[in-house]
Amino acid sequence: MSLDVYIYNSVISLTAGSAIWQLLSVLAASGLIWFLVIWYIFSVLGRKKTGPVEFFALILGGSMVYLFNIGVSIWWWRPRPFVLLDMTPLINVNAASKSFPSDHAALAFFIAFLLSQYQKKWWWAYLVALLVALGRVAVGVHYPADILAGMAVGLAFGYLTTQTEKLFSHQSKT
Repeated sequence: MSLDVYIYNSVISLTAGSAIWQLLSVLAASGLIWFLVIWYIFSVLGRKKTGPVEFFALILGGSMVYLFNIGVSIWWWRPRPFVLLDMTPLINVNAASKSFPSDHAALAFFIAFLLSQYQKKWWWAYLVALLVALGRVAVGVHYPADILAGMAVGLAFGYLTTQTEKLFSHQSKT
């Protein structure tokens, strides 16, 4: 058994016997991503000068994250763990969809990176993103390696997005 499957089975076993842990896992896996999106949108709405650029950064950067993940999955297709391990996930996910890398983890860490760059005190957005990522494993739709790859993609595109924003804001001042 690979380390990935071992960790996956260990996480699944934590939620297997508890309705409360299952509910928390479902909320983390499916609902917290929307919390991050709404938090980001409300944080940029009040900024008259930079708000539109930051909102555009979310849309464009988030789209790039998603398109990059599609490209990776074409190159390296990995079935969902519940398909290979003959389990029933806690959330409804298309069994034919890809597992690697995790789109939810990538987008959660992308948004967390943006939030932490705009307000240093919002470092805890990473904790929310981590809950999203762990929730995806706990509900049975991703392996830990899917999550780690998604984290890396999200952080990389977050960095690229903020650097691009700085470049454009610097050029607009000159």
